[in-house]
Amino acid sequence: MIQAVPFIALIVIFLASLWRGRSVARSTGNSARAFGSAKGKQRLSGLAFAISIIVLAIASALAAMQPVTKFAWVGALLAVAGAVMVIVSQIQMGRAWRVGVREGDAPLFVRHGLFRFSRNPIFVGMIIIGLSIAVSANIWWAWVALLTFALACHAQVRIEETHLSKSFGIAYEHFCSDVPRWIGISK
Repeated sequence: MIQAVPFIALIVIFLASLWRGRSVARSTGNSARAFGSAKGKQRLSGLAFAISIIVLAIASALAAMQPVTKFAWVGALLAVAGAVMVIVSQIQMGRAWRVGVREGDAPLFVRHGLFRFSRNPIFVGMIIIGLSIAVSANIWWAWVALLTFALACHAQVRIEETHLSKSFGIAYEHFCSDVPRWIGISK
């Protein structure tokens, strides 16, 4: 059963994201899903997200059906930590939570909770879940999917930083100088 934890974490995050999207749409009147209308680099990062998540989901399903290995406990612990980080961060974002960015759509940027330690705790948590899957599955193509996912996250973060900088100016620049992009890694 322990080898199924990364797969379960992935499902929980997917459902939590659907719930958050509906909640934000109800409270703001706008869809929280911006990838659908994305163009250029954001469209490419969204496509890389989708493909790598599908591959990681397949790897996690395969790992869940295998006998327990020495990596299962490590994968399970990472999956739980990543899932908690994603869900808590999504809740802390409140009405500002979005999947991607749209021109003119920047309700606020969040500075409290986990966002005091990382400007992107949702992405950090998702990468940790991806790592949990790669560790648990221990197959080369899961590691490639994790790398692809992490690169897509980095590309999306750069797009979001440009968007937030244009929207909030000096206040966002001060936030960037105070809080690392990831955890302990600023640039």
